[in-house]
Amino acid sequence: MTNLGEISWILGIHVTQDCKEGWIALSQQKYLEEVLECFDKANVCPISTPSLPNHHLVCLPSPEVDVKHFQWALSTLMYLMLGTCPDITYTVAALGRHAANPGTEYQHALDCLFQYLRGTSDYKLMYRCGVSGGDSILRYMDADWGSNVNDHKSTSGYIFTLSGGAISWSSKKQSTVALSSTKAKYIASTHAAKEVVLPQLEPMFLRNQ
Repeated sequence: MTNLGEISWILGIHVTQDCKEGWIALSQQKYLEEVLECFDKANVCPISTPSLPNHHLVCLPSPEVDVKHFQWALSTLMYLMLGTCPDITYTVAALGRHAANPGTEYQHALDCLFQYLRGTSDYKLMYRCGVSGGDSILRYMDADWGSNVNDHKSTSGYIFTLSGGAISWSSKKQSTVALSSTKAKYIASTHAAKEVVLPQLEPMFLRNQ
């Protein structure tokens, strides 16, 4: 087997590392710059948050903007969300639920997301040796309560970190209406717990087949 040396790129993700200092970083800056250029967003004014505060999207019976263009733009950001940008997960997931009938308000929210990405294009996922709790997986979860104005359902969110960097994250609308903020958080806890338990159970299922 040929030794190709230290990894530098994988699936469009730039990998940099310093073994002496004990860190490794993942970045999709090159991909993001290409996306911004493609959608004429390279020179937009940056903003500090990926979504507008209290920005609730109402379902529309028919689209108000170009559906294909909206879906194309959103799909290019999904790879960033899945790869190295957990900070845009909530916004991308929320917009994705309305991709069939997007309106002008949805387009405005998408434009704001591009503005946020313009200002954070050099952000990286960084993993370091020796950070507090670095040898353990840290789990964080939360839920809003009834934020969806269309069906009053809540949204669950979690993020797992290792060595100071995110390794797993999710933002998902809950399938039932939570009657209290406490119940919404219990549902979110279950959503996060499945991410921990199911990978451990998979080898057992395979052995039993």
